[in-house]
Amino acid sequence: MIRFVTFDFWDTLVTDSPENLRAQRALRVAAIRSALRDAGAPVSEVEAEEIHERSGAALAERFWSLNRDPSREEQLRIVLDTGRPGIAARLDPAAFAAALDDYISPVLAHPPDLCPGADRAVRELAARGVALGIVSNTGRTPGVILRRVLERYGLLGYFSAISYSDEVGVRKPEAQIFRVTLARAGVTAGEAVHIGDNPAADVIGAQGVGMRAAHYTAAFRQPSAEADLVIADLGTLAEEVFRIAPGKAGG
Repeated sequence: MIRFVTFDFWDTLVTDSPENLRAQRALRVAAIRSALRDAGAPVSEVEAEEIHERSGAALAERFWSLNRDPSREEQLRIVLDTGRPGIAARLDPAAFAAALDDYISPVLAHPPDLCPGADRAVRELAARGVALGIVSNTGRTPGVILRRVLERYGLLGYFSAISYSDEVGVRKPEAQIFRVTLARAGVTAGEAVHIGDNPAADVIGAQGVGMRAAHYTAAFRQPSAEADLVIADLGTLAEEVFRIAPGKAGG
């Protein structure tokens, strides 16, 4: 019996445009530049853009490529110290908090769109008595902000167990982020289905802990051969998810 369905966030519940991504990046670069100026180390816009790129490479090497994630505070310290080693410690707590808010919030100024059918999928599953959760990796935008995106669309209240990687400390496909979510929901892996767009992170990751997995292919991905369900239209998820054969997922 399926009692719990978890969703990936990016390219499953919401999707972003190239224009939005550029606008968000510009605001984040401006936040980096402002923070360094307040710390007494002003840089040009070009240098701030370079710091943004180099810090992204550092985060990928030290964390993301290892399926780990720093907290949002640690991420900002890494970003600022990429520009000037040790500079983050020169910001007093109030200035650091202001810099952090500016750094993590550009998505709120340029919010992503809901994926087609996502609203219907969430509401129809909830109406059927299925508990809902989110298991999602983050990047520059942490879970505290992504919750506000869901709230903007009136969906946050439908999710009883939410695990973002910057809060858990690990990223999909690591088992821990799925297990933490199952524990929060009070269900077993065999009672749960995860849906997401990434065959490795979402399908293999979920199946690795014994959940069943649905592959959402609208983001122009080839259907996963390992998925328990392949779905191109989220609007049909509430019907299709109950057709998954029990006990098919790996353990």
